[in-house]
Amino acid sequence: MYEQILEQFEQLLQQEIADFGVDFARDEQAVWKTILALGHAALQRIVGRQRNGYHGSHIRCACGGWMKFVDHRSREIHSLLGWIELTRAYYYRAQCGASCAPYDQTSGLGSQQLSPDLAKACCMLAVDDSFEQTSRKIENLFGQQVCDDTIEQVVHQVGGRISAQQEDELKRFFEDRKVPQTQVKPPECLYIAADGTTAHEKDGWHEAKTGCIYWYDDDLKRQNRYMAGFCDSQRFGWMLWLEACKCGLCEAKAVVYLGDGAGWVLVR
Repeated sequence: MYEQILEQFEQLLQQEIADFGVDFARDEQAVWKTILALGHAALQRIVGRQRNGYHGSHIRCACGGWMKFVDHRSREIHSLLGWIELTRAYYYRAQCGASCAPYDQTSGLGSQQLSPDLAKACCMLAVDDSFEQTSRKIENLFGQQVCDDTIEQVVHQVGGRISAQQEDELKRFFEDRKVPQTQVKPPECLYIAADGTTAHEKDGWHEAKTGCIYWYDDDLKRQNRYMAGFCDSQRFGWMLWLEACKCGLCEAKAVVYLGDGAGWVLVR
């Protein structure tokens, strides 16, 4: 089957690959553009055939009542393959004014028009570069134009959501004192590093607490978890400890803590 697909694919590129071996870069670009075009068409057809969040004439509302199905409403999403138009079920409750599109929630689609994977790429690149530089890299790597303002909004939304989740986890721990379960294969040695730095905000400079939890997996590949927050040292310490518990703190044979000019090693 794959051989037949490749033969048909090659027929689409007969003109472009006529001089294959003479200009590899040109042939590579021709193949890549065709793959993107086919992927875009396939994704568009797939989302166009689905029910996209329709769960019957009524669904539960957060207020306890029932939301009524109104219609299927269209939305454009910017994906790694280009712009995709989809329709999804829209529900509304007149009594409380609440509305929702379940497909958006289950698919991880936020208020911005970015797909989850394109938003992830923007956030990962923005860790080390400015929003303007990230915009240029997204275009160079994926051929998609995402303005720096959109990238900034997505990064702030994701960061705010992660911060809220961390606060909720800390609040629950203070209430029930339940140690979080390990979410990864316990490492032989777990490293925890913490420090502080200054960051400029609209109202001036503030100290930001930073932390990194890392270990090496069975393939000796380093796995990292990063944390940061504008809070006092004690509160940040608890947040770092909770995250370390999820990374195997209680099961690791050795734990190395690296602080600002100090450190300790625990061997079980």
